[in-house]
Amino acid sequence: MATRRKFLQFIPVAGVAVVAACSKKEEAPAAPAEAAPAPAAEAAPAAAPEAAAPAAPAEALTETDAQAVSLGFVLEAAKADKTKFPTYAEGQKCSGCALYAGAADAATAPCGLFGGKLVPGAGWCSAFAAKPAA
Repeated sequence: MATRRKFLQFIPVAGVAVVAACSKKEEAPAAPAEAAPAPAAEAAPAAAPEAAAPAAPAEALTETDAQAVSLGFVLEAAKADKTKFPTYAEGQKCSGCALYAGAADAATAPCGLFGGKLVPGAGWCSAFAAKPAA
C-alpha cells in the first residue's frame, strides 16, 4: 500500500518536470561584450503627427460576410428573419446596440463584434444588446 501511495504522490511532480522540460526555449547567444555602441549620428528630427500616414478607412460589413451570415446580420433591421431569429423586436437596430461604437444618430460606425468593420445604424444582428440607459 505504501508503494502505491508514493507512486501517486510522484505523478504530479513528474508531470510538472516533463512539462517544464518540454517548454524550455533555447536562449539566443548573448551579444559580444566588447561591441561598442555605434557613434551617435545627427538625430533625425521627429516626424510631426500631421506627417503620419492617414489610417485606412474601415471596411464596411456586408451581409455575405461569414460571421454576419451566422448572426443573421441585415443592413436594414426591418428585413430581419423573425422566424429564424425570434429575439428580434421592432425598433432594435445597430445604433441602439451596446456594441455600436458610434453616436446613435451616426449613419455608420464600427462594431466590436465584427472586428471594427463599419455597420449601418439601421442594421441588425442576433447579438443585439440594448445600450444601457444613461
